[in-house]
Amino acid sequence: MARRLILIVDDDPVMRNSLARYLAKRGFDVKTVGDGFEVLLLLEYLHPDLIITDIRMPKLDGLTLLQGLKNREPTSKIPVIFMSGCSTDEILQKAKELGALFFLFKPFPLNYLDEVIEEILGQECEEYVISCQGRTV
Repeated sequence: MARRLILIVDDDPVMRNSLARYLAKRGFDVKTVGDGFEVLLLLEYLHPDLIITDIRMPKLDGLTLLQGLKNREPTSKIPVIFMSGCSTDEILQKAKELGALFFLFKPFPLNYLDEVIEEILGQECEEYVISCQGRTV
């Protein structure tokens, strides 16, 4: 069985590299990029099973990235997890409307990420329900 590919998108190199190392140790193939614009370029030839992205980034933020993914047939079904250190109810609502699966508030325990990924990749991703670590959206 092929290893699952996870794309990590965050402008913070420490966060990107930390998540990449953690997920690689768990048997995933991992690719990292620094902003949403780079994702759109990569998706011409890369087909991740899951995207984990920050919300606030230069060039192209996470919400705009998700909107772009959902508007293109080849990428519309890629599950997306958002993560952010600061967020408003408005951002959470917008993420939900766009089809984000989960919203992780930084810092989050890495074992929680294991559970989230297992839940997402272990199910058919036709209908998504956003989970916000105890916050209701």
